[in-house]
Amino acid sequence: MARTKHFATRSGSGNRTDANASSSQAAGPTTTPTTRGSEGGDNTQQTTSPATGGRRGPRRARQAMPRGSQKKPYRYKPGTVALREIRHFQKQTNLLIPAASFIRQVRSITHALAPPQINRWTAEALVALQEAAEDYLVGLFSDSMLCAIHARRVTLMRKDFELARRLGGKGRPW
Repeated sequence: MARTKHFATRSGSGNRTDANASSSQAAGPTTTPTTRGSEGGDNTQQTTSPATGGRRGPRRARQAMPRGSQKKPYRYKPGTVALREIRHFQKQTNLLIPAASFIRQVRSITHALAPPQINRWTAEALVALQEAAEDYLVGLFSDSMLCAIHARRVTLMRKDFELARRLGGKGRPW
């Protein structure tokens, strides 16, 4: 059997010493009747501590578990989950941007920039526009990552996107 640390427990009524208990009994007869095998109507089982000779409270049904015994969840090394997600998304063929929010943005841009006669889109046109937009963004991100790696960094910054757009001729002309 392995050794475990046992913590001492105190109950609310267990802080009297035997000297105080015997002096209270010697003070005189009490008016309340006592039942056989109990003191003062306390029905809990009392045990004595061999080290201190004092009284202790009732025994607990189970012991408290040590703090470090709970199993920790497994943590992957930094970058492992990112590489797994990259492989996962490169295998997928579906669109990454949610269709409803993309369509909402297309309609708001159309309403702001197009003449009032143009306000309807076919479903095929919206899907084609979303595929083209996602292809542009993936290309821009990959070019920006190459710019960051060229600068001996692994963190994408705004200047990487600006340089990728200038070198690739994408976006606004400067």
